[in-house]
Amino acid sequence: MMTMTFGEIIGWTGASPEHVDPAQIVANVTIDSRQTVPNSLFIALPGTRHHGHDFVENAWQAGATAMVESTFGLSGGPLLRTDNPLQAMDDMMRQMILARHIHVVGITGSVGKTSLKELTTAVLRTRYDTGQSHGNYNTAIGLPLSFFGESDLMTHFVAEMGMRQRGEIQYLTKIAPPEVAAISNIGPSHLEQLGSMEEIQAAKGEILEGLIEGGTAVLNYDDVRVRELGKRTDHRVLWYGHHADCDLRIIASQIENGHTRIELENHQGRWRVVLPWIGIHHGANVAAALLIGEALGISLADGIRGVENVDEERSRIHPIAIGKMTVLEDVYNASPVSMKAGIDVLKSFSGRKVAVLGDMLELGAAETQGHFEVGQYAADHADLVVAIGSRSQKIAEGAGSLGKHCDTLEDAFHLLQHILRPNDVVFLKASRGMHFEELVRWLKDWGGPQ
Repeated sequence: MMTMTFGEIIGWTGASPEHVDPAQIVANVTIDSRQTVPNSLFIALPGTRHHGHDFVENAWQAGATAMVESTFGLSGGPLLRTDNPLQAMDDMMRQMILARHIHVVGITGSVGKTSLKELTTAVLRTRYDTGQSHGNYNTAIGLPLSFFGESDLMTHFVAEMGMRQRGEIQYLTKIAPPEVAAISNIGPSHLEQLGSMEEIQAAKGEILEGLIEGGTAVLNYDDVRVRELGKRTDHRVLWYGHHADCDLRIIASQIENGHTRIELENHQGRWRVVLPWIGIHHGANVAAALLIGEALGISLADGIRGVENVDEERSRIHPIAIGKMTVLEDVYNASPVSMKAGIDVLKSFSGRKVAVLGDMLELGAAETQGHFEVGQYAADHADLVVAIGSRSQKIAEGAGSLGKHCDTLEDAFHLLQHILRPNDVVFLKASRGMHFEELVRWLKDWGGPQ
């Protein structure tokens, strides 16, 4: 936990205290009253079903102080009143970053930003005490909660910055101003909300506008829209990709024995990396993470040591042995680009290859074509394609004779029980809203074909 006093919080936010000891050190910061302990700061935010104000008395009973809106009706317990508790929480993060001179890395992109966050953290930890945003905590609520929970010795913070509309990343760069900003790629994720690829590009580009003076952009030269953003910025740019002019060039990526061997090249020569994750698409993530490290004073040799020691469990694709078959679980989220990357992993395995694919959400006008193209790609690399969900009818159509369509997870599970064989390799991927984790659980309970 980052050490701070209630007095510092009052100074940073301008909150009006009631029954609060300014010298008291804060035990933790939370938006969940069930996580409060003596001297916690409970930030009462509005939710979809309840308002945090409804749980202030619970927080008091645990010995916590509550940060509430100025109009909150109760009194008698320790309170910090402010016009906007969310804004106040974000102000706390910004002020602590400035006061402690913490170096921030901002990462965004339509696909791969979480993997890049993990690899970047592994690189920076070879030299610095480095924290990171946790899980999918990539919003104005999630970033501060992750930040405050990190070590008091932290000098660097890696912030994944997500968005669903224009202005969100711009706001995140205000509360966590990046010294280094990376964009992995720009694709049709959130096209449904933003309406056009140009709008998505502009929304992602906000991270470059938020760079501090003297900051560095680390950008994917292979992505045309990212390249356009890089040409427009006045900040220093480090490029990665397959082009010969890149600062760190990707020569080759190959999956071998549960690892990915990556060959890179820069002005010093060629470098080889053995990454304990599977996926040739990680060549780009590794190159980006190493350049971020370089921008912050870490040599390529030390950075490679960091990525080679990254936690295997941090990988998005998890191979699971279920009976006599192998299941490649990647059920966190999905887009056409990430679907194809996962199918590339599937094709690297020996055995009959079964792609079990579900709806990709929020694709807007790209929905029909995106699903159909994924079906075509799956048919080129898998032996059987099972598509689940209403949108995925187009995946089945794209897969032609190899495609089978199911309306529900239950239907798909019953189908898989009949068609799967020993030694099959099964790849599962869909948007989070499809709840594919349920299908994984059912397969584990079943135990696979005998």
